[in-house]
Amino acid sequence: MLNKCIYIFIIILLSMDINAQDVEGTIVYNRKTDWISIMSRLPFMTQEEIDRNRLTWGKRSGRGRNYNLYLKGNKSVYTYGENDSESGWSWKSEEYVLVRDHKSKKATDAREFLGKKYVIKDEMPKYKWKILNDIKEIEGYLCMKAETKDPIKGQTIHAWFTDGINFFGGPEGFSGLPGMILEIVVNESDVVISATSIDFEQADVKLPIPKKMKGKEIDFAVFDNKVKDFIDQSIEGERNPFWRIRY
Repeated sequence: MLNKCIYIFIIILLSMDINAQDVEGTIVYNRKTDWISIMSRLPFMTQEEIDRNRLTWGKRSGRGRNYNLYLKGNKSVYTYGENDSESGWSWKSEEYVLVRDHKSKKATDAREFLGKKYVIKDEMPKYKWKILNDIKEIEGYLCMKAETKDPIKGQTIHAWFTDGINFFGGPEGFSGLPGMILEIVVNESDVVISATSIDFEQADVKLPIPKKMKGKEIDFAVFDNKVKDFIDQSIEGERNPFWRIRY
């Protein structure tokens, strides 16, 4: 029965118009980080250090942090929601606004890296997705599982997406699947970004696009090289790079 449901779901997805996007609303995602799991993947960490940190901090730190994905027409904006920081303290948020035009396939991101602000203007990143034979329900929507790789951070990423929302984007700038991504899981459970609220009843969604984005203008290739170099140098110096950059 499960295989039959998966087969029907794939047929529906393949028959969808990949360019059809007429959605207006807001999706709230909660992003949780398992810092002990992240530490355990670092090649220089000993089991004794991992166990000591697990006793000190527990399996998962904090309640997670909320992010909002605003949708209108063919455009989307992903940025911070209104809440406390992941650890429970109110830390200063670094610049993080991801603007996508899904019709022109253009991205304009305001990001911060090691204290410096950047504006990334480029084509939307393309992901090589593999659709898997798993389904589950998220916030009332039947979702299917897909997998891709992040070669910059060495991560395996799983996405749960639904054809019930006719928009082909998702949190953290992920896109390219035939439906809305409602959950992202990085390296099994190091980071879990899951939809907790879906509202399409709003009369007029305002996309929170900054009037002026401040920072050095670069493309994704340059930004990714900066990230990869910092990760490589940090690990070589036996430091956890993800204390300072987004995992």
